[in-house]
Amino acid sequence: MLENRSQLEQVLRGRLGAAFARHAYGMRRWVDLFAVRLPEIRDPHLTELVAAIVHQNARHAVLFRERAVAHELDPDRYECPPEGEATYEGIPEDLDETLAYALGSLEHFADLLAVYAEVAQLPRDAEVLAEVRAENDRAIAKLRAAVGHSSNGAAATAHQLYRVRELVETPLYVNRG
Repeated sequence: MLENRSQLEQVLRGRLGAAFARHAYGMRRWVDLFAVRLPEIRDPHLTELVAAIVHQNARHAVLFRERAVAHELDPDRYECPPEGEATYEGIPEDLDETLAYALGSLEHFADLLAVYAEVAQLPRDAEVLAEVRAENDRAIAKLRAAVGHSSNGAAATAHQLYRVRELVETPLYVNRG
């Protein structure tokens, strides 16, 4: 699914800390954007699902912050490019569309995690990535069950925004890590 997979693999060898810093930021943004929606959700099952995704993202943000620091990078110094901010600004208002968008986002994240796992050199990086991949896969399954087949539009939008982000962000890793 990643258009620039081989470039990403090349760039991140020895620079995985930059990806950890990026995702520490991104996970925190998702926490902030999703948590405020919890009071609006009337369906208790969807409330539980969104709360679980918020919790998972908060936990992953901490894990990725720790890994960035282990690579001697300050995750608070990460600067998100405009194309990255567009992925957060593109989140729809409608709950069903939001869940579909989240599905597309997590599917893209799964592709990234696979690349990160391939280039991980430190044992703890590999452990964290395996843990996050497993949790991400479970979240994808739950979101697919919740949104069904109505996810194509918003999920496709998420995939497109993240595709553009990767093309911009990948070369930036060279100077970050």
